[in-house]
Amino acid sequence: MKVRAFWLWVQSLGFWVFLAIVAAGAVALFIPLWHRQHTLQVENRRLEAEVGRLEAIEKQYRSEIEALKTDPTYLERVAREKLNLVKTNETVFQFPSNAVSRR
Repeated sequence: MKVRAFWLWVQSLGFWVFLAIVAAGAVALFIPLWHRQHTLQVENRRLEAEVGRLEAIEKQYRSEIEALKTDPTYLERVAREKLNLVKTNETVFQFPSNAVSRR
């Protein structure tokens, strides 16, 4: 009877060892997948923030385009500031910048 009890114990131990090996194999397979999922989630959050930032810039550009189309005062200001345009009867005075400090 002792041999049978020992054999049952060995079988039980073998089952638990087999189960541990299967569990370790499953963990070894799923850790890289979990890491990849985590990396993709972080990248997704970064890209969503980038999309939000770009949508805000697009909104700003669209409002600027609309102002350029509809507001002549804004159009004139942009033409003067960004394109350095002047009217035909204007005289432009350019002063040196204050880059050199006076003593």
